[in-house]
Amino acid sequence: MSFLFQADCTNQVRHETAIFMRSTILFILLIVLSSTIYSQESDYKKSPISGIWVEKEKGVDTISFLPKYDGLNPIFDLKRGYRIAEGHKLPDYFSGPYNYKTGDNNISIYWFLSSGTYQSYYFKMNPDSTEFIIGNFFKGPETKEIERDTLVFIKFE
Repeated sequence: MSFLFQADCTNQVRHETAIFMRSTILFILLIVLSSTIYSQESDYKKSPISGIWVEKEKGVDTISFLPKYDGLNPIFDLKRGYRIAEGHKLPDYFSGPYNYKTGDNNISIYWFLSSGTYQSYYFKMNPDSTEFIIGNFFKGPETKEIERDTLVFIKFE
């Protein structure tokens, strides 16, 4: 009888040890997986310009610089309001995401919805980074009024 009791205890210990080992291995795998995911996130580069910027004169157009990007070229999103075309509410011309590269007093931009190439425009950030001047890269094709060659954007966020 004691032999059966001893065998049952041994089996129970083996079972508890197996459960402990499985739990430990699962825990280690979770740690490795989470650290791998974290290290992939940290591979993104920080954007050279950040925040949301509003056009100073009319206060309608906004540029949102994405804080991180995939290492190729940073991205900003231009929001220009809406227009009505054939009874449909559509984003205004040239709204959407752009890749950009900054240089000395210029910015080269590429609109995602364009089949063209990068175009360079004047760009100057003020010393305290609260506003910038940029060449007017989104002149509307239906605008009848004379548009300025440069626009001033102020930091909103």
